Amino acid sequence: MTQKTITMEVPVAIADRVQALVEAHIAKEKFNAERKVVVNNFLAMDGLSCEMAVYSLSQSELLDTLRFVYEISGTNSRFVKNILTQSRDNPQKALSDAQRSSAKSLLFNLLNDPSVVSAMKESN
Repeated sequence: MTQKTITMEVPVAIADRVQALVEAHIAKEKFNAERKVVVNNFLAMDGLSCEMAVYSLSQSELLDTLRFVYEISGTNSRFVKNILTQSRDNPQKALSDAQRSSAKSLLFNLLNDPSVVSAMKESN
């Protein structure tokens, strides 16, 4: 049995949009894979080592990891949302010392949350 492939022309705007969606999906999958490795490494550490590792993260690593953990945790923290929104709106702006300290503390607490641990076990 032979198969005949039919192609159809689509407007350039639709093709561009579809391509953008495909690229966004690929980027999201890559981001998630990278963050899973980081979070699994944190979860494999003892409490003190994990806390020290979290507190030594650079701002970009901190925000990326916080975003990932926040999404998989299912929590609804207005503070985390505000920090992530602010950093997305202006990625070059450094967090204040208070924001950075709070973000690191929240990340460490979320890493110890049972919902994050179970979500990471399910995804492996």
